[in-house]
Amino acid sequence: MHTIIRFILFVAMACTLSAQAELVKVKGKGEIVYKTKIFKPGQGSAEERAAITEAKKNALTRFAAAFDSARFELYKKIEPDVLGNIDQYVTDYTQLDQQVDKTSKRYTVVIEASINSTLIESAINKSSNANGPTAAGAIPAKAGGSYMTFVFVARELASIKDYDAKRTTVDINESSSAARQNKNVAEDAQSAETSLDKSSVVKHTTGGNTETKAAEVTYRVMTVTEVDNAVNSVLTKASYEVVDPVDAGLSVDSFKADFASGSDISAATRTIAIKNCKQKEITYIAIANMDVGLPEKDEATGLTRVFVTVTAKVSDLSPKFPKTIASIAGKPYAGLGSNPQVAKQNALNEAATRSASELVDQLRMKGVK
Repeated sequence: MHTIIRFILFVAMACTLSAQAELVKVKGKGEIVYKTKIFKPGQGSAEERAAITEAKKNALTRFAAAFDSARFELYKKIEPDVLGNIDQYVTDYTQLDQQVDKTSKRYTVVIEASINSTLIESAINKSSNANGPTAAGAIPAKAGGSYMTFVFVARELASIKDYDAKRTTVDINESSSAARQNKNVAEDAQSAETSLDKSSVVKHTTGGNTETKAAEVTYRVMTVTEVDNAVNSVLTKASYEVVDPVDAGLSVDSFKADFASGSDISAATRTIAIKNCKQKEITYIAIANMDVGLPEKDEATGLTRVFVTVTAKVSDLSPKFPKTIASIAGKPYAGLGSNPQVAKQNALNEAATRSASELVDQLRMKGVK
């Protein structure tokens, strides 16, 4: 009975740890040159273990290659520690293939590694918080971070009104004629017959211009609770003290109205937002516009796919004049789902999480806390 209880507790603990850590599967290849005359894989030799270790390192390198430039630079700072404790970050692996080249005495192994991305994220956070300089002029928050507020607005096409091209045509007709008179003498030489041949030429010239009027696009603008929660989570984990936009004195409706008709907020909305944030000692403001694309079929999976394109920037309000310290210019993120609504929601969540993480990485690179 006690054995069963211990087993149940072990399984529960394992499930809890799996839920907390996100494992990413990445393939890796390792290769070593063996010195023995005869090499047999599967014996657990030092050479075989060394090849597997190289494969794990290669998998981590491939994993980091998918990072954006800012995150990759942050990862490079902790890479020596990660590679030095490879088994801590690569929790397990599955061997996919192996080859022995007896001529060159090379042993190659291919694995699929399970990388603990949560642990790598934690190491990046720890390194950034410990070593990064404090931004000049920043107003420290009570909990050790800087106050930040954000507005992430999503919009999708409501209607498109196209106009037919207007064509203006000018016709010019020119004509000319010529005549020739012929005289024929009759056989009796006493009379004559006269005839007149006429020919005419008509010249037709066409010209003009075509005028095309731009389509009128109407957007449906919204804020999404899941998006706000995702962004809030990323910023909070990065040690920023997040202030709700309403508490910061921002009019979210003004942001929505501006994005409904353009790609940026109006000068009036921006001025009021900056003024209110400065009065409440909020150091940073992040503003993002998320354009939701039309649903389409994903050929690889057969599911519905929706792209969300994000344009965002973070402004530092501590100087006399606000300055942009991080930005994303029209970056697309995709979401899949069984139907357009699910695909759109997944795309919004993906876009919110990844764009917020990219902005945070850019801030970390500049030592902004």
